[in-house]
Amino acid sequence: MQVYVILMKELKIKIRRELKLEDAEKYAKAIASKYGDAMLLSFCDRKSGFKVPDVDCCGEDSWEIYGKTRGGNLKIKINEFEFVFRVE
Repeated sequence: MQVYVILMKELKIKIRRELKLEDAEKYAKAIASKYGDAMLLSFCDRKSGFKVPDVDCCGEDSWEIYGKTRGGNLKIKINEFEFVFRVE
């Protein structure tokens, strides 16, 4: 049996104003691109519960598990929004 450990860098950013998902996503993509070629794999709005992909498996944060198991190595939290990227 092989065991895989997925290491993920995590950044937390607080913006002192209300953000829409679209704005937070733009910020997150801009930040992720500073680390290399970044692909957004999954995200969640903790306030509303909206998540992409909308999968219900593997536990409470299935959207995050989805991103990690597809090579996610960078998590960016902006206010109540969380994004998982694969950066190469």
